[in-house]
Parts: sequence; structure tokens; C-alpha cells
Amino acid sequence: MGFITSCPTNLGTALRASVHIHLPNLGKQKKDFEAIADKYNVQIRGAHGEHTETNDHIYDISNKRRLGRSEVALVQDMYDGVKAMIDAEKQLGGGAKPAAEQDVTCGPHLKKPSDITGFPVFPAGQQGSLLFKFLTRDVWNKLKDEKDKFGYTFREAILSGC
Repeated sequence: MGFITSCPTNLGTALRASVHIHLPNLGKQKKDFEAIADKYNVQIRGAHGEHTETNDHIYDISNKRRLGRSEVALVQDMYDGVKAMIDAEKQLGGGAKPAAEQDVTCGPHLKKPSDITGFPVFPAGQQGSLLFKFLTRDVWNKLKDEKDKFGYTFREAILSGC
């Protein structure tokens, strides 16, 4: 009728706490993934908003409950759910690799060179670039920490291709 100005699911505090997280192993185990989400009162979305899917296993995890709870409780829902998902991801992957060794999925979430913390991996359907064609792990391992004579880093050079 024109007098409701927010989504009814956001009534109350209207707080939606969320985090984007890469969960390639858990993302393949939909039943387990959804069970964790249900247990901790969180919802799973694609990283591009409501009703989006993901092909790179980057998910938006947020609190599902919004009515009758404090802001602290709502953020705690999200925190507890994400923590449980990270634990499940580590178990499915045989333990986490050290941060310096983790692959990084290429995409628009990489905003600055320091976001490229590991070997860039291209999602399916986005493998037509020259960077994908020529950047091998050997090249990455050799050049990842290099700078040219002007101080321009290798990560700065490949950021736009990622």
C-alpha cells in the first residue's frame, strides 16, 4: 500500500551482518552446508546478493534472524555460523594450508594487489585471458615478490587480469 518502506524480514533492528567467504569444499557438500546454516540461524547467498548463485564458491553468509534480538545477538549468530563453516571447510580439505600457500580465486573482490595472497585461480568460464594462458605456478613462484626498477610489483602488474 506504499507505507511499508523496508523488507519485512528486516523489521526490528534491521541489522543484517554478513561476511563473504571462500568455501570450495563445503560448497560441494550442500546438505552439510545447509545443516550448519540452519543450526546457527544464518543464510547462504551468492556473493552478488539475494537469489544469486556462485560458481567460484564465494558465499555471503548472514544472520537469518532479525526480529526480537539485540544487535550483539544477531552478529553472534553470523560469527558462530561462519566459525562452524570454517571448521567444516578445514576438515573437508584435510586442514588449512598456510595463508601464503592458499590459491586465490580471481574476480571483482580483488580490489588491491595485497588481496592477491596466493596463486590466482580463474573460475570456469573466465579462462580466456592472457594472464590465465601464461601465468603458471612456476612463473608465480618466481615473480610473486618481485619489483621492477621503479618499485612496481608483480601483483600490481597482474591485478587487472585477476
